[in-house]
Amino acid sequence: MKYEKMLPGNPKPEDYKLTNISPYKIHQRCAEKFRVGRFLLAADAAHLCNPFGGLGLTGGLVDAGGLADCLIGLSEGIADDSILDKYDEIRRAMWHNIINVVSSANIRRLNDQDPDKALENDEFLKGLVEAEKNPLLMKNTVNVRLDIQHDFTQYYKSPRRN
Repeated sequence: MKYEKMLPGNPKPEDYKLTNISPYKIHQRCAEKFRVGRFLLAADAAHLCNPFGGLGLTGGLVDAGGLADCLIGLSEGIADDSILDKYDEIRRAMWHNIINVVSSANIRRLNDQDPDKALENDEFLKGLVEAEKNPLLMKNTVNVRLDIQHDFTQYYKSPRRN
C-alpha cells in the first residue's frame, strides 16, 4: 500500500516487480580517532548521526572548517603537528558531548511519544513554540552551530601572516 501511494501512477503490487530494497538504518557512530598519523577524518567519515535535526551535516561542516584552520596553520608554518591532535581531541568531544546527545534526543522525540500530544508534553517542542515569540530565544535555539565550533587558530605558535 505504501508504494501504491508514493509511486507515480499509483501502481498495484502486481503491476511491478520489486527487485531490491535497502532501508536506511538509523544509527549514531563516531570513529575512535579522527587522526592516525597522516590520516585525518572529518564529517561523515568521522561520525554519523541520524538525519533528524541536521546535526550530521552541521557537524561535518564545522569539522571541515576546523580542520582547514589546522592545515592552514601547518602549511604556513605557524602551527606544529600537535594541532592535528587537538583537532582529533576537540572534534570527537564535540560529537560525544553535544552532537550525539542532541541528535539522539531528536530521534527519541520522534519515536517515543504520541505525535498528537507532543506539543503539550515535550519540553523542547514547547521551547520552540516559546521561541517563536521571543527573537533572542529563537536565535539561541537555532544557533547550535556556534556551540560546536572551536577556534583552532588559538593553537598557532605565531600570528597568521596576511
